Amino acid sequence: MSESLSYRNSIDKQLSMLAEDDKEFKAELIGIYTEYMDEIQYEFALLLRKKDQEGLALLHHKHKTTCHVLALQALNDAFERARSLLTTPPSDSGTQEVLISQVNTICRDALAQLQDI
Repeated sequence: MSESLSYRNSIDKQLSMLAEDDKEFKAELIGIYTEYMDEIQYEFALLLRKKDQEGLALLHHKHKTTCHVLALQALNDAFERARSLLTTPPSDSGTQEVLISQVNTICRDALAQLQDI
C-alpha cells in the first residue's frame, strides 16, 4: 500500500491497512464494524443498567479486537471504567449514564466515519 494514499478518516486508514488494497474485503469489514457499533451501543447500555458484570465483561471481550482494529481506545477505556464501576458498589446511576452517553458518542462517530468511507 502506498504511503501517499489519502484516507477519508482514521477508520478508513485502519481498514485500508488491514484490507491491503482488497476492496471487497474492506467492504465486508465496513459492514461488520457497522453492525458492531450498533450492537455495542444497545448492549452496553442494557448491561450497564442491569448491572450485569458478566455480560459486560463478555461484551468487552468480544469487542477488544474491534477497539484495536478501529483504534478506538476511548471505547476500550469506557468498557474498563464501566466494569470497574460495577465491581465497586454502590454503583452510581449518574456515572452509568455518563458512560452510556460516552459510548453512544464514540459509536455514532465511528458509524459516521464508516459511512463516509
